[in-house]
Amino acid sequence: MRSTGRSPLAVLRRWARRAARGGDAGSASVEFVVLALVLLVPVAYLVVTLARLQAGSYAASAGSRAAARAFTTAPTADEAPGRARAALDLALADQGFTDADASATTDCERPGCLVPDAAVRVEVQVLVPLPFVPPLLRAAVPAAVPVQASGVAVVDALAPSRAVP
Repeated sequence: MRSTGRSPLAVLRRWARRAARGGDAGSASVEFVVLALVLLVPVAYLVVTLARLQAGSYAASAGSRAAARAFTTAPTADEAPGRARAALDLALADQGFTDADASATTDCERPGCLVPDAAVRVEVQVLVPLPFVPPLLRAAVPAAVPVQASGVAVVDALAPSRAVP
């Protein structure tokens, strides 16, 4: 064991003199606050952004499936687009989006759409705005992430044909 030549009492006296002069007293709490802000603010923003993107993804996925199913179960071909849009609007509203945030396209496998065993595909695109971006900046820089999903539903094989002639 090697001796440093300093007694523990001398070290304590030196620390006491440094503290009496005000040396580093209180700087640890300031450093902690600054470091916490530098680390926690970006992490919190990342969590909020990822949660919003997940909500947009789920809205697009659930909306496309619900719209396709509502389209294929419509009693008449004239009612099908309105039912599909209503189902999509419900799925969007569940996740905090409006119909202005999304666009949808419907594609039918066969002419007339509602013939037995015909597949109907609905594609939905939701624009998810990044949180806390001011409107002035949104006008200058694209601050929205597009999320896409598609859903397919098949018209019941035993259903009478409801196709538009």
